[in-house]
Amino acid sequence: MKGAWRKLTDSTGRTYVVRPYTASDREALQAMYEAFEPKRVAQGLPPAEAAGIRRWLDRVLARGEHVVVEEDGRIVGHAMLIPMEDGGAELANFLHQSVRGRGLGTALNRVMVELAGEVGYRRVWLCVEPWNRAAVRSYLKAGFRILPGSLTASEVEMEAIPRSPTRE
Repeated sequence: MKGAWRKLTDSTGRTYVVRPYTASDREALQAMYEAFEPKRVAQGLPPAEAAGIRRWLDRVLARGEHVVVEEDGRIVGHAMLIPMEDGGAELANFLHQSVRGRGLGTALNRVMVELAGEVGYRRVWLCVEPWNRAAVRSYLKAGFRILPGSLTASEVEMEAIPRSPTRE
C-alpha cells in the first residue's frame, strides 16, 4: 500500500479513499479526533481534550503504518499498525461517528490486514472490550479470530494472520 490509494464503498453506496497518512494530514487528523464521539471509547482512546490528542498523536504517528480514510476530501478515519516485539503489529482504528454502522470499519480492517502482509508483519493483534459487539463482529468478518481464553476476560484478544507476498 505504500503510496497506493484504495477506494472503499459502504453499505449506502458512499465511496471513501484510504491512503497513507502524510505529515500534511496532521491538522485535519487532530480536528477529526477533537470532533470524535464518544471520547475515550477504546481503552481510554482517543483522549478527550485537544492537548491530550496532540500528545497521543505525537507518540503513535512516530511509529508503524498509518492510513487515513477520506470522504469528499475530509478525514473521517484513521487506522494504524504499531510494531510489536514478536514481529506482529497491533491494530487500532477509529472512524468518525458520521460514518459508522455501514460496513466501512470491516472493509478498513481487511485493508489493514492486507497492508500488514505487504510490509512483512507476521500477525495482526488487537484487543477490544467484549461489550463492543459491533467491533467484535467487524473483526471476525475481516478474518480475525478470538484468541483462546480471552472471551471471558475484560478485553477480547483477537488476531489475524496476513498473507505476505512470499507466503501466497
